Amino acid sequence: MARRTAAEAAQTRQTIVDMARDAFARQGFAAASTTQIAQQAGVSRGALYHHFEDKAALFEAVFTELVAEYDGSVTQAGAAAEGARDAVLAASRAALEFACRDDYRQIAVTDGPAVLGLDRWHEIDVAHGISSMHLGLELLAADGRLDVDITPALTRAVFGALTELSMACGKGDLTVDESMTAFETLLDHLAPDGATRRAAAR
Repeated sequence: MARRTAAEAAQTRQTIVDMARDAFARQGFAAASTTQIAQQAGVSRGALYHHFEDKAALFEAVFTELVAEYDGSVTQAGAAAEGARDAVLAASRAALEFACRDDYRQIAVTDGPAVLGLDRWHEIDVAHGISSMHLGLELLAADGRLDVDITPALTRAVFGALTELSMACGKGDLTVDESMTAFETLLDHLAPDGATRRAAAR
C-alpha cells in the first residue's frame, strides 16, 4: 500500500476536526463519542488516535480553530470600519456576537475551561486575541483618542474586560447591546474628548 502524502494526512486530520467540532457543539464534550466522530470522518479509531493523543487533545484542536475563527471575524469587522474608534467598536461587537453562537457557547464557554483547564484555555484565548486588542489601542492612540500610555497591563485589562463581556453574552447573562454600552463607556473613559483636542493641537 502506498504511503499517504502529507497533504492527504493533513486533510484527514482536518476532516476529523470538522466532525469533532460538530459533535462537541451539538452534544458537548462528555457526550461526544470518538467512535462516532471517527465513523463520521470515515476513518478508524486508530487513525483518529494517530492524529490526536486523546479526546482532550482533539478538543483542544477544535477549540483552537474556533478561537482563530473568532479572531478572524473580529479582525474583518474592524478592517471594514472607517476611523479608529468605529473600527474598535465594530471589532468588539463582532466579538460579542460571535460569542453568542451556539457552537462557541458550548465549546468555548461551557466545555473549554473544564476540559483544558483555565490556564491552557486562557493561554489559547490570549494568543489569538491580545495582539488584535493591542492594535486597536494603537489605532486609538494614533487617532488622538487615547489619553494613556499603551502598556502590556493596559492591553490585558481592556482585553480582559471584552473577554468577560463575551463570556457573559455566551452564557446569556448579558445582551450584545448591554455589553457594547459598557465597553463603549470604558473606551470613553480611556479616551476623553480632551485627548482628541490635545492631539489636534500638536
